[in-house]
Amino acid sequence: MKTEIKDISPTKKKIEIEIKAEDLDLFCSKAFKELIKDLELPGFRKGMVPESVAKDKISENSILGYAAELAVNQKWGEYLKQTDLEIVSQPIIEVIKLAKGNPFVFSAEVEILIETKLPDYKAIAKTIKKEEAVVEEKDINDALLWLQQSRATAKDKEGNVEKGDFVEITITDKENKEQKDAFVIGKGHFIKGLDEALEGASIGEEKQIEDYRVRIDSVKKIELPEINDDLAKVLGKFDNLEALKKNIEEGIKQEKEMALKQKQRAEVLEKIAAKAKIEIPSCLIQREAKGLLDNLQNRVKNELNISFEEYLAQTKKTLEQVTKEFEKIGEDRVRNFLIIRQIIKNEDIKAPEEEVNTRMQEIIANYPNQEIDSERAKLYIEDEVRTEKVFELLGF
Repeated sequence: MKTEIKDISPTKKKIEIEIKAEDLDLFCSKAFKELIKDLELPGFRKGMVPESVAKDKISENSILGYAAELAVNQKWGEYLKQTDLEIVSQPIIEVIKLAKGNPFVFSAEVEILIETKLPDYKAIAKTIKKEEAVVEEKDINDALLWLQQSRATAKDKEGNVEKGDFVEITITDKENKEQKDAFVIGKGHFIKGLDEALEGASIGEEKQIEDYRVRIDSVKKIELPEINDDLAKVLGKFDNLEALKKNIEEGIKQEKEMALKQKQRAEVLEKIAAKAKIEIPSCLIQREAKGLLDNLQNRVKNELNISFEEYLAQTKKTLEQVTKEFEKIGEDRVRNFLIIRQIIKNEDIKAPEEEVNTRMQEIIANYPNQEIDSERAKLYIEDEVRTEKVFELLGF
């Protein structure tokens, strides 16, 4: 098997592969035997037609075409095992030369990862300002308010709808499809202006908002418990309100520290990227963008219970605009991946087996009733460990 690599761009290559004529003959023999298995003729059971009879019924072009398919699959697989190229896309196959008694030549166009030229990333990391997480009184009070609301009770109410009331509604769209919903007046709704329109209305009353007809099915008044020692004891093993506040403060601090760490990591990667020479395979950007789009479409369907077309109409965006936004996010993600990948290579960063095994056991313990693909999980954990060590190296 002869191979030749032709450059299309820094990250795109065309690999020509030539297979000897005698090897092509072997593939033709195999193709002929495979095609016989599906051949049906009067007087013979399927797959039992003698070769002497079948050779007059199966065209040479059919044999040659199937032989080429078998040859491409096998020889491309062999090439992948021997090449040093880091191929990240499915090959686009083109048959260049295919004739009985001659070498078979085909090409595979692929995208690859190449070395990323990085600046002095350690020096850049030192320029990033370190911040300390600060928990303010407002943060604690907001958390207490949320906990208070989580313990709220709702009682049926007579009279008109007021801000803060919990309402159950029926929404009818322009196609007369109904859906039930419930929300707190003043907290916002996916139908813009619905809060304001329902204030002052009563049970059974209907309102027309844009393309929707909304009927109020029930109104409940929300009653909040007092924020005191009793509430603290109900919420957990806290002796008093001060103990609850301290616990909240510690939790908020951890969250803020994590957010700061993510912010600083993003900043250092952005500054490295500004001075790096990075060639990004387009297929990786498209893959990321597709994943983001699929995730959004699933969330719209399962959480908002509306069609994606309705979502686009409400957000006043087109599919093309959303896709472009996701492509930009995808590009940033791939860029960061390539930077981290190159630092791992430069610094020869490993994932210690003991650390990987410990994390694996944690995953198994956290998901006792789920079947886990241990090989995939191990690869994921190894990547995660190496990435963490990159940021430790950079001081984040």
